[in-house]
Amino acid sequence: MARIIASSLNGEDGNVIELDAASNNGVDIIRDLIQQAKLYPVGQKYKVFIIDECHSLTNSSWQALLKTIEDVPAMSIFIFCTTNPEKIPETILSRVQTFQLSKLSVTEIKDRLEYVISRENSDSSNITYTEDAISYIAKLANGGMRDALTLLDKALTYSNNITSESLSIALGLPDYDDYFALLSAITKHDNAKITSMINHVYNSGKNFVKWFESFHSFVMNIVKYVFMQDIDATMIPSHYADKISLYTTAHASVCLKLSNILIKMLRELRTTSYQQEIALTFLCMPPRKKASG
Repeated sequence: MARIIASSLNGEDGNVIELDAASNNGVDIIRDLIQQAKLYPVGQKYKVFIIDECHSLTNSSWQALLKTIEDVPAMSIFIFCTTNPEKIPETILSRVQTFQLSKLSVTEIKDRLEYVISRENSDSSNITYTEDAISYIAKLANGGMRDALTLLDKALTYSNNITSESLSIALGLPDYDDYFALLSAITKHDNAKITSMINHVYNSGKNFVKWFESFHSFVMNIVKYVFMQDIDATMIPSHYADKISLYTTAHASVCLKLSNILIKMLRELRTTSYQQEIALTFLCMPPRKKASG
């Protein structure tokens, strides 16, 4: 969007000075930009400065910019891009025009990804894909086209045949089959299966805490599905539609209780070296006592 605005100001041949503030946020770099802003543009109407991830700038950098923003040279335009406007000082926000860009829908992102692939294929690429895989990339992008293209690029780095399976490997996606298995074991109070799953996760070499954080997110997505009856409203891939359709209001009640347990469990897991034992303590049900007599 920032580049489109720059092109509308100077035409397609206009030069744009871009800065990635995430990795170049020091005051010396900003002072250099300020000096460039004072010089007249050559061969174009404006000097356009695009500062991406501007919320990463240091306080000293913002202080250095403040005077320039208050009285911007007539031939210079600054465009600040951020996903965290709340991190930008109020003294800056009060001196700029703010535009809040809404998220794109999953359908809009999916259509654009398919268009990008078709253009790549017209240039002698041989990219194939399944609808489920492209839809899931669109869902993972969370409304951001740039993130969607980044995910597509990662998927293509792994394979030109984009499927749910190749996506899982290329993007390191959550273990949904394992999540469904563990949730099923918990709802059935199957302590043996729960123990087996916990040991499987622990011995897999994956980050134990992050795995259960993702499992917690999965549990809440089950609740969301039960109330909305739309898998596309969740972060769960659409090819699990048959499996998730089995969950009812009763499961939602169990999942809400489980969510509270997981919140407490995760708090303990972050501060202990006995992760397996803590997980077992929270997730396994005590054996039922046999009635006497």
